[in-house]
Amino acid sequence: MKKAKRHYEAWSIEEADSFLDYYLANITRKDYSTVLVQYAQQVDRTYDAIAFRVKEVLSILTEGDKGLKKDKWTKEFIKAVDTKLNDGSISKAKMLMLFE
Repeated sequence: MKKAKRHYEAWSIEEADSFLDYYLANITRKDYSTVLVQYAQQVDRTYDAIAFRVKEVLSILTEGDKGLKKDKWTKEFIKAVDTKLNDGSISKAKMLMLFE
């Protein structure tokens, strides 16, 4: 299987924000796999790369108790999660529920 064009490319803060917006807008209406496949195709990344970011967000929300180890966190996703929680559009509990 061929890697997506942007598989090894780092994520920008804008992409991290966009991912959170897309995931949160679609996860309650569509199957988990469908959301990840569609987003992967949209941003030219692999399903695995998107699934990895879901685990990263879960880890950030749980302070490393679930998902990835803290050393795998990226500053872009730390900032994106922090921004999302601080803008008042979603609570930490609700976001945690959607990423578990």
